This record gives sequence, structure tokens and C-alpha cells, in this order.
Amino acid sequence: MRGRPHGVGLQGGGAEVQRQTPDSLFLGRQEELRRMASRLEAAARGAPQVVLVDGPAGIGKTSLARRFLSDAAAECCVAEASGEELERELAHGLVAQLVPQLPDVPEGLRELALGMPEAAATRDPITVGALLLDALGQAQNRTPVVLLIDDVHEADTPSLHALTFALRRLRKDRLLAVLLTRDAHDPRLPQGLHRILHDDATLKLTLEGLALSDVVALQVALGPSALPRWAIARLREHTHGNPLHTKALLQQAPADVLSGHTVLPAPRRYERLVSARLARCGAAARDLVEAASVLGVSCSLHQAAQVGAVPDPLGALTEAMACDLLEEVPTGAVPRVTFPHPLLRAAVYRGLGPAERSGLHQRAATCSEDRYAALQHRVHAAVAPDRELTDELIRFAAEQAENGAWAAAAAAAISAAEVSPEAGLRERWLIRAVEYRLLAGDVSQATELEQTIRDMAPDAEQQYVLGHLALTTGRLDEARRRLAACWESCDAATGAESLRKAAEQMAWLCLIQGDAPNIVRWARLGLELPRGSRSSFLPDSLAIGLALSGRYEEGIRSLTHLPPSGPRQTPRQLDGLLARGMLQLWNGQLPQARRDLREAFAAHRRGGLPYAALVALGFLTDTEYRSGLWDEAVAHGTQAVSLAEDTDQISILAVVHAFTAFPLAGRGEYEDAEAHARAATQHARTLADVNDGAFAATALALVHTARGDDERTAAELSPFLSEEIAHRGGLEEVGIVAWRPLLSQALTRLGRTEEALDVLIPYERGATVRGRWLDQATAAHCRGLLEEANGHREAADQAFRTGVRLCAQGTPCWEEALLHLSYGTFLRREGRRRKAVAELEAAQGKFLRLRATPYLERCTRELAACGRVQARPGTARHTGLTAQELTVARLARRSMSNREIARELVLSVKTIEYHLGNAYTKLGINSRMGLITELDEES
Repeated sequence: MRGRPHGVGLQGGGAEVQRQTPDSLFLGRQEELRRMASRLEAAARGAPQVVLVDGPAGIGKTSLARRFLSDAAAECCVAEASGEELERELAHGLVAQLVPQLPDVPEGLRELALGMPEAAATRDPITVGALLLDALGQAQNRTPVVLLIDDVHEADTPSLHALTFALRRLRKDRLLAVLLTRDAHDPRLPQGLHRILHDDATLKLTLEGLALSDVVALQVALGPSALPRWAIARLREHTHGNPLHTKALLQQAPADVLSGHTVLPAPRRYERLVSARLARCGAAARDLVEAASVLGVSCSLHQAAQVGAVPDPLGALTEAMACDLLEEVPTGAVPRVTFPHPLLRAAVYRGLGPAERSGLHQRAATCSEDRYAALQHRVHAAVAPDRELTDELIRFAAEQAENGAWAAAAAAAISAAEVSPEAGLRERWLIRAVEYRLLAGDVSQATELEQTIRDMAPDAEQQYVLGHLALTTGRLDEARRRLAACWESCDAATGAESLRKAAEQMAWLCLIQGDAPNIVRWARLGLELPRGSRSSFLPDSLAIGLALSGRYEEGIRSLTHLPPSGPRQTPRQLDGLLARGMLQLWNGQLPQARRDLREAFAAHRRGGLPYAALVALGFLTDTEYRSGLWDEAVAHGTQAVSLAEDTDQISILAVVHAFTAFPLAGRGEYEDAEAHARAATQHARTLADVNDGAFAATALALVHTARGDDERTAAELSPFLSEEIAHRGGLEEVGIVAWRPLLSQALTRLGRTEEALDVLIPYERGATVRGRWLDQATAAHCRGLLEEANGHREAADQAFRTGVRLCAQGTPCWEEALLHLSYGTFLRREGRRRKAVAELEAAQGKFLRLRATPYLERCTRELAACGRVQARPGTARHTGLTAQELTVARLARRSMSNREIARELVLSVKTIEYHLGNAYTKLGINSRMGLITELDEES
């Protein structure tokens, strides 16, 4: 749908004055229009842009946007949507408005376009965001795309998460997003969207009142008699230049009042102006407009006609359009109507009498084929507490929660509380709504209800949800106090499910703080209670806690209920899968860990636990880093950070930032790697999490090591030797955090060999006791460097050969390349150049494939010292490709279409086209056939 010109004025009503503002009239804002047009030009060149327009109601945000659309964006594909206070609980309602305006909608979005709230409510916002990204990518094929989102602050939260997800993944897209809001700092907006709105790259336009010259022009246009300039200046001061208020007074007040010396009147309310316009319509048009107002900003014409009992809907629509009350949306065979402005719809809706409004909602409920929409209309129609409706809403909320549709469950729970005749029931379902919002990732909305929950009489369920909220927002001391109070205050009336969930959150809290014994204790307490209907993190917590306590085999045995592989359609098939993947990672079973962590991420995304999905994606990044699959590691790590930020999952950000830094450090992308590592450090400090602190410090140490700065590596990691650290289980269990081998190697290179030996011995012993081949190989590597530094050549040679042999017997890994480099360097120093060259060339091949530039440079220097100056031809042919280009090229080599690649990497199609085009140029090819010869399968 394309925006049409809208004037600043509305038709006046009442006995005083009858004046009309021409639709073509638009005053001022020329600098704003120029800057917006400049951003559109940049977007048309493939540099996606975001424009934020904020200011109070009536200041002209919508008029500015519509004028921009009618002028600069006239040849673009335009999709408009607006938030609406009455539709805040309608999951994906905002996205549903956009979908019919896009030319090529993927399958998963079609039910949103068909107006099926119940189907939309079950969709994960991230999934919807990925589908929206797909649709936006397809829409750019012919012209640039302009998204106009009005009243962002009134939009439903799932839509805002989906929109944020899509906007953050635009790279080379011909898209301009224009976002209008009264307050860009509204705490209700998701944190991910706040970051977009306040990013330095976003154009921010804060609208102020009209200039005096613009008010003069407005008064002339409204005529018939001109006012003296001093009177216009007084009017502007009186209204602060607000276009809506200024226009209203010019239309309503006689000239002698405006130019007199009496106090100027306040402008009539906007609702009265709309009411006057509606009163001039015939009965059928009025009925259609009023019926449409209870159905939303946009609805199907036949549905509005049914609700309003309008026998000739096309005739009524024609009259409503002539009065600028409705517009027709050209979306195919079935006509749809929309209000020209959200304020207009709100004015019509609020102008309905209570009985009329209730009756229309009742008819809408009867006409609706969607259960969710019918329930919402019945809530709006209710005139008194209704136990029957409450029970239906409770059943619906429970069903949605069982399916993992947390946003829909939260909306139904709040509605149940609103119409409940019992105070106790009302409080119970408000508490549930907070929990559901937390599980949906709607942290800001959950926080909105925090004070209401605090004001309730304390009981176990209240303490649980306040503890859960405190834990999610990083207030660990309060979380511990609240959750402990929940457990201690339980009585016969306390449900087992509340206690089980409190134990689950306590175990998660202990996991954050590295308190392995209490992780196990709380997990077992929770698992002793009857099993609930939804997925639970308790089996994962138990297995992880046991592993951190040094009881790895017991941890694996606790997960024997899991089938070896999918499907993961029930909690019993899913709960514990994340932990199994993590334990396999720590045990060096890298292929098995990759399989389980990928399945855990996908299954928890579909309807499990959102935070568990992100933990799985984070540890999948670490698995791919250790496996030498760095393109995948960078892609998944970046995705994990973005998802955690988009959904405000504060407790997970430290670990995903740290893991993302690992491969970036290895490639010498120091600025990005250090930024992730510093962010990890900050989040770990916020949570006082020793394990996350170790991951963050290891990330920084990897940056220093790649730079060859052993002093800073040692300084970063030495604090973890302190015996004052309370919970050391996660630090000392081999295979989890690689701080000891990194520190030992740095101390060895600094000549502090006795310290290096003290650091190495516990790690070496643990690797042997656990029988973990990858840690044994790493320990052998450290031992070889240490023995070489001490002049023990035979012992060093033996240690290096042991490490190389262990890696050869295991699966491909990054450690193997490092071992070949160190052993080759040792052999070269020993004068055994032929054998040194073989080791160094083995390392070189791996460094080239991974684009591990700092290590490749060292390897090249060592080969030069052996008399090998030229690298083998063919092995360096892909080094010019970036990580993203190579990832895209590899997927294209597998015969995946651009759209399939975009869905796999969760990027737009235009971004895929850009990266693939760059890969073609760098490889000297012009089609996908060339990828088969230029890229081997391993690359």
C-alpha cells in the first residue's frame, strides 16, 4: 500500500466555523524531508537505513512521513503499519499489517496475512523475524523498500522483537525503515530495538512546533480573513506550534477571538472533530466505520460489514472514503479497509457509547472464526467480572504455555486477570503472566508488572516469579533471597509446579555462580517433584552440576532417558539434550557435541526454553571453534550475540560474547575480537559469575596470544590461580575453560618455567585421569614447550610427538594445527629441517584454510628459516575471501539457492547476493559451476 498525501488539517465541525484544510497542504519540515530523501538515496544504493521520528502527539510525525512517501518514495515498494493501544496483546498484529503489502510472502507468514490471531500467537518472534527478513529481501528485487511503522510505542511486543530481528540482519539491502514514536526512550520497547533507535547510524529527527512563517501560511490557507502577525505569534506561543492544536483553533475559533485580547481557548479534542465528521455520514457508513474500529486499524471489509450489520458494504465504504474516514487496501480478491491514521481509529472507538462498544465486540466475537480473537472481543465486551470467560481464558493460556507460545499465554493470562471475579484468581494469573512474558523474552513488559506483583500479599508463587524476574535482570542477591523464600514458605496450598520451577531457577542461579554442589542439590530437589507439562532445565542442570563437580560419568548416566537423535517433540525427548552436548564437548567428542547442540538449539527455539536455545548456540560456537570450523563458529557466535541482545537475555551474554571472540582472535581480527571479549568481561562482572569471567578472560588472552603479547596473557589469566575464588569446580575441570594451558604456555615463553610447571601439573593430571584425548594433546603441547625451554630436547620431542599422535587419532581440531607449528619450530631449531618442513607445511595448510593470519605469518617465517619461501600453490587460493563470503560460497557450492542460503544464515537475500558476487570476483569465476572447481569440499 502506498502512502497518499495527507494535509495537516481535518474538517471542522460544530456551529462556530466551517473551514477545511486542503489535502495537498503541507507546511514546513523541508530540512527533515531533505535528510530523509538523502537516506533513501543511500538505501537505494544498497546501504540499509533507519530513520527515527519522535515527538508528542499531534506534532506532525505521520504527516511528515506521508509527505515523504508521496514525494521521495513514490516509486518504492512501501509497506505501512501502526501500533495500536487496543492491540498491544495481539501477537504479531503489527507484522500482520505489513504482510499483505509485500509482493512475495513466504509460507510461514501467510496465516498472519489471513488474520488468524491464534495461529500467529504460536509463532516464535525470532522465526517470524526470519520470515519477515526473507519477505523484505524478495520485495527489493524491483525497487527499494520503505517500511513505515507508526506509533511504535503502541505495537505488540512479539512484532517488535520480530522487526528488531529483521532490521539487525540487513547488510546490503535496499531498504529504508522509518519508525515513528512519541518517546524513543520508552522502557516498554525491547532493548534490541533501543540499540537500533539510538545507534549512531540511525537518523534521529525530533519534531518541534511549526515555525511562525508556517503558522502564517496555515492561517492563510484556512482563510478567509488574514490575522495580524502579532495574533499569529500569540497563537503559536499558545499552542507551542503543535500543528494539530494550531489547526484546530484556526478552524474552530472566530477571527475576532483569535485577534482579540482575551485568553485564547483550548482546542477542541481531536475526538470531537472526528465525531463531527462521522455525524455527517449516512447510517450505513457510520455503522461500517464504527464496526471497523472494534476490529483494529485494518480488517476485511466483509468482517466489518458482518459486525456492523451493513447490507451494502461497498456503498458504505465509498461514502466513508469520501469523508476520509476509511481507505481501501488493494490486497487481492478480498477487499480490506484501513483507517488513514491510528489516531482516527482510536477517536472513533473512544467515541462509541459503552453499550454500543460492548455490543459490537460481542458481535465480533460471534463472527470471528479464530478462537483467540473471539476471546479478546469477549474480554472487551465484558461489563462485569465473568467466571465462565475467565475459565476459558485460563484454559487457553495453559494450552498456549504447553505449546511454548509464551506471548499468547501471557496475553490470555492478563485478560483472565482482568475479568476474574475472584481477587485470588486475579493475582495468580497476573503472576503467571509475568512468568510467561519472561519465557517469551519480553523482559521489559514483565518488569512493567513487577510493582503490582510486589504489592500482593507474599506467598510462594509470588516469591518465585519475583525471583525469576530478578535473576533474568541480573539482580542475583535478590533472586537468591526470593527463590529461597518461595521454597521455605511452601505449604499444603503451594503447587508442586511452583516449587519445581523455583528449584529450576535456583539451580540456574548456582550455575551462573559456578556453585557445583548446590547446582546438583537444587536440581535433585526439583526432579523429586512431579514432572510438569513444559520443558524444564532441571535435567540439564543436574548433568552439568555433576560434570563441574568432577563426576562426569554420573552426569552422562543421568541423561540416559534421551534418545540418540531426534525427533525432539516432547519435553522428555528434549530436556537434558543441551547438557549432553556440553558434556560431549568437554570430553572431546566434537562431532557428537555438534549434533546435540544443533538439535537442542532448534528444538528449544520451536517451543522449549528460549534461554536454553541461546546457551546451546553459544556452546555450538565453542565446539566449532575447537573443531576448526571457524566460518560456522563466527556465523553462529554472531547470531547468538544478536539473539541474546534482541531478547534481553542478560545472563547469557557473557558466554556468547566470549565464544564469538575465540575464532576472531585466531584470525587476527583484533578489534572485533577484543570488543566481544570486553563485552563478555562487563557482563560477567555484572553477574559476579566466575565461570563467565574465566571465559571472558580466556577470550582476551587469545587476543593477546595471537598478537604475541605473553605478558598481557599472563596478567589476564593469573588471577584465576587465587585460592580465594569460592567455586573452583568449573575452573579446574579440564575441557571446560582453557585458561591453564594458555597461561602455562605464556609463562613458558616468558622464561618463568617453574610457574608454568605449577600451572600445568593440575591440568595435565586432570586430562590423564579423565582420559580426554584433546586435553591430553593440549597438555602434551604445553609439556613440549616447557621441556624445550628447560633444554630437555628428548623429553620435548617425545611430548610433541605424543600430542601429534593423539590429534591424529581423534577428530580434526584447531589444537592439531598449533601442535604442528610448535613441533615444526622445535625441529627447525634442532637443525632437523626436513622433518620441520613436513610439520610446518601441515600447519600451514590448516592456517590457510582457517585464515588464521597471525599463526600463518609465524609459520611462514619458520618455513623461510628452513629455506622454503614460497607457499604451495593452490592452498592459498581462498585467503582473499572473508568469513562470510566463504560461508556463502560453500553453501552455494552445495546447490542451495540464494533464498535457501539466506534462511540458513538468517540474512537477507540481498546480503547473500552481495557476498556471493564478491566471492565470484575474488575467485575469478562468473557462475556457480566455477565454485565446484575453485572450492574443495573442505574449504
